[in-house]
Amino acid sequence: MSAKSGENVAMHWFRKGLRLHDNPALLHALSLTKNGGSIFPVYVVDPNSYQLLKCSVNRARFLLECCQDLDESLKRCGSRLYVATGDPVEVLPEMWKKFGVTHMTHESDETGEPYALQRDTAVAAVAKDAGVEVIDFTSETLRPLGNREGGYVANCGGDASSVPATMTSFQKLFSRIDKGNIPEPLDAPKKEDFPISADEYENDYLTLKHPCDIPWPRGQNRSQIGPIWNRADANKVTSHIANGGESYALDRLQKTITARPNWTAQYEKPKTSCTEVSDPSTTVLSPYLSIGCISPRTVWHAIETANKQAKTNRTQPPVSLHGQLLWRDFNNLMAHSANSQHAGSWGQIKNNAFCRDIPWSSDPNMLSSWKEGRTGYPWIDACMAQLRSEGWIHHLGRHAVACFLTRGDLWQSWVEGADHFEAELLDADYALNSFNWMWLSASGFFYQYFRCYSPIQFQKKNDPNGNYIRKWVPELAEMPAKHIYEPWKANVSILKTAGVKLGKTYPRPIVDHAVVSKENMSKMKLAYDLHKKSQGGGKKPASTSGTEPPKKKAKKVKKQTKLK
Repeated sequence: MSAKSGENVAMHWFRKGLRLHDNPALLHALSLTKNGGSIFPVYVVDPNSYQLLKCSVNRARFLLECCQDLDESLKRCGSRLYVATGDPVEVLPEMWKKFGVTHMTHESDETGEPYALQRDTAVAAVAKDAGVEVIDFTSETLRPLGNREGGYVANCGGDASSVPATMTSFQKLFSRIDKGNIPEPLDAPKKEDFPISADEYENDYLTLKHPCDIPWPRGQNRSQIGPIWNRADANKVTSHIANGGESYALDRLQKTITARPNWTAQYEKPKTSCTEVSDPSTTVLSPYLSIGCISPRTVWHAIETANKQAKTNRTQPPVSLHGQLLWRDFNNLMAHSANSQHAGSWGQIKNNAFCRDIPWSSDPNMLSSWKEGRTGYPWIDACMAQLRSEGWIHHLGRHAVACFLTRGDLWQSWVEGADHFEAELLDADYALNSFNWMWLSASGFFYQYFRCYSPIQFQKKNDPNGNYIRKWVPELAEMPAKHIYEPWKANVSILKTAGVKLGKTYPRPIVDHAVVSKENMSKMKLAYDLHKKSQGGGKKPASTSGTEPPKKKAKKVKKQTKLK
């Protein structure tokens, strides 16, 4: 039923905040129609967006499940999710005209991600021409990033270049704003909050049922896009570590945090296990946070409630669960700051205020071996196999494969690794992804390059039997524990018994870690010395403290990690 003359017709444009709870933009749209009018919840399948431009079939599956779950929630409220495909600058004006829209709300993207910034600027311009009032709200982070009330930049004198660049100083800023208190999350709207749905537009309801229903980005050939899939590829994805959608996110929050107060209070991210072959040792809330199926404020207060119920001492940031949300805000703030200083620099090396320009090599064969899990190092290959299958790896596995690709072994650019993770990870996030890759390559935020993951010994201590490898690299399933991390050291008889033919059923190591790791440390030292010289011999930026296992004689540094 269409709105009467003079009544508001509101549209809420879902982007990353694919949820009903704690959604101030949606609630504002509903408030505009409480005295009559219509509301149109809309999602635009934009193949050029960060969510879809580089997107594996697993991520596409997760996104569609999120939209389907959102549509079901809206159905229970007497509404539906309207879906359009294409460039929002083109399709939104068509929908405004068709529906008679007077107001549109959406969640603000404060990171300065280049495409989102260009898209939102263009949409605002066409909305002005169409007479549609656009209102945006911040809800992607615990606090606004920029100059809005209570924002991080606003509390640093309004200068995005002056925000804290270390976790320690960021925590002080966070605690200073409203004494560290976070507002309670907003309730999800109820059925009575929604006006009657305009059923005459039912042809615009969600129709996407399969990842292959998503179109390719405009103006690009398939050969120009990293992850390419067809229906057969999509049907091979049978291992789901997480189902998409707000209802699944809230259920996981209940099971992993609310129902386990003592576990929540004692949580220390560095002490979680990277050897699990069934249930992960972490919350796995990160995919839901990255796409906005659950709000960070909702998670924050669930942790706070569990902590109060716990009968044990609680851990503290940055290693606690609250600390993981602080890491998330800090990463987003760094992206906002970098892009404010030089547009589009986050995720790049050049002009990035937080990144050192290290002269990485470019070897397509090395890169493809790493992506495909054919390095000859079983733990690295197992991690890449899990990434390809499930779209997720424990944070220690991520650290190991990132170090291996960059400063540890292969000496390839962190940007290549970040691009691959962006495509494959369910929790791919514009701000967090690049932050972690800069950190682990010692290009930014972390500078103790001499601390390097061993692709053999580190995991060997945690999983001596190699159960994780046996699951994800089945070619080595019959290898004895003594040799499963280094099959090239096994004699012919052992390999034959295990059914392994090196170079045929499983690759030989593409590099010698003992040799290249030392060579790469020398390269890093040279790059650091050149950087210091180019800066006039000034001090290097302070590390936010290390996340990697120390060498035998290295000074022990407290580990800090991000929510995964």
